[in-house]
Order: sequence, then C-alpha cells, then structure tokens
Amino acid sequence: MGQLEGRRALVTGAADGIGRAIAETFAHEGARVLAVDLSADKLNTAFAGHAAITPIVQNIASEGAADALVARSSELLGGLDILVNNAGIPGELAMLHETTDENWRRVFAVNVDAVFRLTRACVPLLRSSSCGRIITTASVCAEYGLRLQGAYVASKHAVSGLMKGFAIELGPDGITANCINPANTVTGITRDWFSPEQSNEGRAYLDVASVLGRYSHPEDMAAAALYLASDGGGYVTGQSITIDGGMTCRLPSLSHATRYQS
Repeated sequence: MGQLEGRRALVTGAADGIGRAIAETFAHEGARVLAVDLSADKLNTAFAGHAAITPIVQNIASEGAADALVARSSELLGGLDILVNNAGIPGELAMLHETTDENWRRVFAVNVDAVFRLTRACVPLLRSSSCGRIITTASVCAEYGLRLQGAYVASKHAVSGLMKGFAIELGPDGITANCINPANTVTGITRDWFSPEQSNEGRAYLDVASVLGRYSHPEDMAAAALYLASDGGGYVTGQSITIDGGMTCRLPSLSHATRYQS
C-alpha cells in the first residue's frame, strides 16, 4: 500500500511543473486526485491514462471557482483529505515604484486571494476527514526579498502568513497547514532560462543557485509535499519547508538572482 492509500486530493496548477509532479506522486502513493488547471489540452496531455487522476479545467481566480471545486470534490471524490494550493503566477518584472496596479492586483488575485478562498471553502470537507492537510506552494521569496519581483515576493510572504493562520485555527480539528518554499526549480516557465546550455544567465546563476551544483526539479518539491500529506508529516503544521539546495545558506548570492522565479 502507498503512503496515501484511499485519500482524496485536490491539486491546483497541476498541468505542469511542481503541480504535475505532486499530482502524479500522490496518485502513485494511492490517492485519488483532482488535477486543476486552466488548460484542458495540457491537463489531458499530462494525465492521459492516469486512472487515479481526474483533470478539472478551472480558473481558480474566477468568481465562484472555490465553490465549484468543492462541489466537484464532493461529487467525484466523496470528500477531501488533502488540498494543495500550487497555482501561482510570477507577474511582470518591475521595480516596486514602477509596478502597476494591474500587475499588483493580478499577482495577488491568483497567489493570495484564490488560495484564501479555496482553502476557506474546503474547510468543511477537511474537517470531515481524519487526516486533513493543507499544503501551499509558496517560494523561497516568502523568506527573503528579491529585486524586480516585489509583487510576487509580497504575495508569497502573504500566503505564508495565511497558512500560519489556518494552522492555528484548524489545529484543534486535526488539520495541518504548511508551505513548501521552492527555489531554482526547472519548470515550463523557467526551463529555457535555467538551462546552462541555452543561457549565459542560466550558467552564471547555477554558480550561486545551489551548493549541490544543480537546479531542483519538480519531483524534489513533490517529495516534500508527500511528506506533509502523509502520516509521517502529521505533527508538522504552521511551517514553511525551504527546498533550495542550500541557496539561502549563502545569502549574498541572492543578489545575483534578479530574475528568479520558483
């Protein structure tokens, strides 16, 4: 039996990168998974043939999205044990004093508001579970600042605090709430830029990105999410687990990472 045998999970931003790796890892460990993303084509390509993964096309930032996903969880899974808030956007690169209201609102709409609404809507289902888990993909930027991505950094600090609030308030119900904080992860958004073969910036960044000498991959983040979702992570709550290959243990190097996106 897998570590998540018989459990029911909802994963947003699941068509690629970290979300896809989490959905596939959870399914491999015995969970039934609703994989949520904007793109039907990407979802169908990613999960064709996965009997335990059901693709759901949904813009999580749209009005009524949270209630719709709760309804689908009840209809298709009969409840919910694990919520993974993975969907997020980096926003436009800009100095804070040049960041537009539109960019700021768009980043917070996806990275914070949608996470709050979906988590809030899922609370009744999670309370009915004997192993309720909330896992949110934040970023190493939830701990540190970063030039040119002020809106993104602020949104990740906000979501980290949000999970601490849910952890405190839902702890008496046996529900845990945690963040994983990725860094330098190779995904669809970052793959070309991070590639040392394709980018001079990528080669330079690799020198400061990790003491392990490699970028992280989505599977590294999925392993952390699996731990938090499993019985082994049942006493961990209100925490942010940074998975950065040692990047933040040498903080001066972060000043070189002006285009970092998790």
